[in-house]
Amino acid sequence: MALIQPSLAEPGDCSQAGTTVEIASCVRTALEAKDKALKQAMQAIASEAAAVPSEDFLPLWKDTLTGMFNSSVDPAVQFEQFRAARSQACVFMNSLALQGTGFGIFVTNCEIKLTNVLLEKLGN
Repeated sequence: MALIQPSLAEPGDCSQAGTTVEIASCVRTALEAKDKALKQAMQAIASEAAAVPSEDFLPLWKDTLTGMFNSSVDPAVQFEQFRAARSQACVFMNSLALQGTGFGIFVTNCEIKLTNVLLEKLGN
């Protein structure tokens, strides 16, 4: 259990959780809250882009997202693409270093950290 606790300091306040099951539930709840905030931030960006008073901006924004980044202008699709990439990256990173009972907790903490980075980039 001592290996699990230090990784909880930043992503969520799960320090009061005493068992692996409680910690896993706590970090999952924290990730769900971060995901909700991310969905809202992505929707806000799309709304801001749609409101730009320019005939050139919106088509350029759409072309950049769909062509260059192979994504979508739909915030729901963007979120799902990010979530899939985040999960894959976190599973890979943690599989190199640790396996066992706390694996899912470490992966979820990684997902929270990556979501925090994107939220920061989006201005939240």
